[in-house]
Amino acid sequence: MTSISPCPLTTNIAAVSFISRNIGSPRRSVFAGLLYTLGRVVAYVVIGAVLVSSLTAAPGLSRFLQKYMGKLIGPMIIVVGMFLLELLSFRNSGRNLDTKSQENIESKGLLGALILGSLFALTFCPVSAALFLEV
Repeated sequence: MTSISPCPLTTNIAAVSFISRNIGSPRRSVFAGLLYTLGRVVAYVVIGAVLVSSLTAAPGLSRFLQKYMGKLIGPMIIVVGMFLLELLSFRNSGRNLDTKSQENIESKGLLGALILGSLFALTFCPVSAALFLEV
């Protein structure tokens, strides 16, 4: 169901066309698509494993948050407020991070397809989140 929802469907089409544009043969394009899919599968398996292991650690996390969250939330809200008021900002040293990532993925060839699939699997849209978290 998630693979045909609007966000992943368009992302998959755009990613496979981006990956296969510099690949000479149709066979390599299909292989790039398979590696892209494998990258998404690996990312979903890792996310699932992290979620399952974190659920088993829920009681310990709950005790930690009850004990320390009151002390941490104040400074966190102040720092977030400073970013929102633009008193603090991230410095970018000239090159756009998106351009740098695009160049890295293009230079990796077929391995870039695997990396791109893993990265795109980590980007959830609201529709995907609703499908994954529906009880």
